[in-house]
Amino acid sequence: MHLDEQKSNGAGIPGCVRRLSNFERIFLWNIQSNVSMAARVAGDVSEKDLLRAINAARRMHPLLGAKVIFDSQHDAWFSTDNVPKIILRTAPRSSDTQWVDEIQREHLAPFELETGPLIRFVLVYSQEVSELIAFSNHGICDGVALANLIRDILSFYAEPAKEIKVIEPPLSAGYLHRNEDPSPSNSVGKDAINDFNHQWRQRPHYFSQADSIEVHKAYWEKTQHKIILLQLEPQETSALVAKCRENGVTIISATTVAFMAAYQEIIGPFPADQNMIGIPYDLRRRLREKVGAAFCYFIGASSFPIAYDQEKTIWENAQEIHKIIHKDIERLNTGGSDFELFDPTLIDACFCFAHLMQFVPEAFERTNNLSAFARDTTNIAFKISASRKNRTLPILNTNLGRLDYPETYGCLRLDRMFFVPPAVRLVSLILGGIGFNDKLAFTLNYVKDMKEDDGSSLDRDMIMIRNRALELLGFPEKASDKAI
Repeated sequence: MHLDEQKSNGAGIPGCVRRLSNFERIFLWNIQSNVSMAARVAGDVSEKDLLRAINAARRMHPLLGAKVIFDSQHDAWFSTDNVPKIILRTAPRSSDTQWVDEIQREHLAPFELETGPLIRFVLVYSQEVSELIAFSNHGICDGVALANLIRDILSFYAEPAKEIKVIEPPLSAGYLHRNEDPSPSNSVGKDAINDFNHQWRQRPHYFSQADSIEVHKAYWEKTQHKIILLQLEPQETSALVAKCRENGVTIISATTVAFMAAYQEIIGPFPADQNMIGIPYDLRRRLREKVGAAFCYFIGASSFPIAYDQEKTIWENAQEIHKIIHKDIERLNTGGSDFELFDPTLIDACFCFAHLMQFVPEAFERTNNLSAFARDTTNIAFKISASRKNRTLPILNTNLGRLDYPETYGCLRLDRMFFVPPAVRLVSLILGGIGFNDKLAFTLNYVKDMKEDDGSSLDRDMIMIRNRALELLGFPEKASDKAI
């Protein structure tokens, strides 16, 4: 459905932007799925001028100033009606790694989806060097959107009189091809989904902002988002690019295989039924139809079974995965295309609430909606959620690639960027890569229980995995006992 049709169908919604797709709705209430970008900027950043630039970007990108309205049919709509100002919090900068602490802090504060906005900013400030952090609900954007947003904000900072052209947010679901012969590994099947929907509509449950906030508070009181960092300087990045070209692979193929091999060496083999790899990709770069630098969730995600063959070298393994990745991406195939067939409110229940009931049961006693849902233990949403636990991904690798942005913005210089995707319990390794200014950075993201001390066995294992991956990629000298 095109954007104009989406708007006309939401004519009764004040400030309507468009209806949410099920892809976006997967992340809407999902309190584990916030995404962030940190940009290191050299120069003295004015908080006042930065806020002006953020507000200019808000006028350019409607979803920066959006909330969610649910209609009488429980469909969700983005709306810009009466949405509060965007928050910019400033924190004094004490170290090069403080941005990690600030992102962890942001995870503690829930987004109020029915109030908005669904993004906020942190300036980790010193007079010489600062980090600008954009922290967002994943339902309104992806990693490339956040990176483009940083560039747009810095451009408005440097050019206050720059013309503002509104870029409407397209729907990714309308551009993805459904596999004509989907395998059981990536497809449920239309008949099965129709049956799920029928069962759900016999006993539906509908959730609200109040429900989400209670689950969020309970979850993040117990959980911490942890980050292990892999950074390459320009000479090292060039060496890795050259090695990849020599072997006919991309950085995403090489890093996926390196971390897969490292994980299996340190932790042990992945279970036979958990050998699926997830590779998100940016649709903006893949479409013949140009959508511009749209700020929205606009990605596809390919998933497929893969195993590391220990009889082959890392580069031979990378060549195998390279063939699979690019075959799927060139065809715009995605294992998630069936999501659009589900009742949207069943998506809410399965992906955002059911799987957390056993982890934070106390939250499901705090509102009438949650307690009613928790008591309905034979509901189809719980059955679907339980089946997902047996299909966890060992690795999800998002590499945004090399960003061709200007380095200088007036008196400011953009030095490097860090992409932090969500960390979820159903994925063992979640990588977020980004290249800028000939510098490459990957974050390795995971969650652990707050009761575990820093330096726990899980922390040590993840550091060892990062170090082993560096060794496999050709940089053993960069191993460190520090996470960042």
